[in-house]
Amino acid sequence: MATPTAMITGGSRGIGLAIARAFLPSHRLIIVSRSTAHLETARRSLLQEYKSHLANETQTKLEDRVVTFQADLGDLHSLEDTGKNLAALGDVDVLVNSAGVATDAPLMTANPTHISNILNINLTATIMITRAITKGMFRRKKGCIINISSVAGIKGNTGQSVYSASKAGIIGFTKSLSRELGSRNIRVNAIAPGYIDTDMTTGIPTAKREEYVAATPLRRFGRPEDIAHAALFISQANFMTGQCLVVDGGLSA
Repeated sequence: MATPTAMITGGSRGIGLAIARAFLPSHRLIIVSRSTAHLETARRSLLQEYKSHLANETQTKLEDRVVTFQADLGDLHSLEDTGKNLAALGDVDVLVNSAGVATDAPLMTANPTHISNILNINLTATIMITRAITKGMFRRKKGCIINISSVAGIKGNTGQSVYSASKAGIIGFTKSLSRELGSRNIRVNAIAPGYIDTDMTTGIPTAKREEYVAATPLRRFGRPEDIAHAALFISQANFMTGQCLVVDGGLSA
């Protein structure tokens, strides 16, 4: 039986890389990122980890276990071509749309470039990449799509109106697409993380971080692995579709 393939956008760092690690033992990986340097670092790290799972695989098979693809998902004009090129890499069993940006700005100070960048990367790219990869799933009548949203898309957050809109859009897209594709045995779900320790959150001032921790019943930020475990669970939950799994330490409770 052929090894299934998982494609993870934003898979070179943070939550995306943790998800790639979670799927590594059981899946061939295609990781997508805008940074060639980050992709190569992630690939070397993943292959080194995978060697511990090797028994009789050849070096050729090892090298094919992790495939990288450089793309700027914020470039609206090239998204369709990017999707086609990704689809040409072969059948994808699990697509995880994890690429995203989170830059805070009150709406009154957000300029058009800021707004377009967030919407393009977080929402439009998710839709366009899914559209391209879903064609193969539709033909094979099977597939799993996992979209990374945010608790901000559910409850909102001061200074994140545009970001929250993009993440709420992902939830609406997920629910509607699950209805469109369910009859073809393609499941579509989302994960809404709370505050997670990644590069995106390192710049949060100490006082604000303490405020967020105090508002979280589990009294800590999440780890990327917490989201990776949720993604792996969804990939195996064969009767689950159209859902948004909240993994926020109780922040939205």
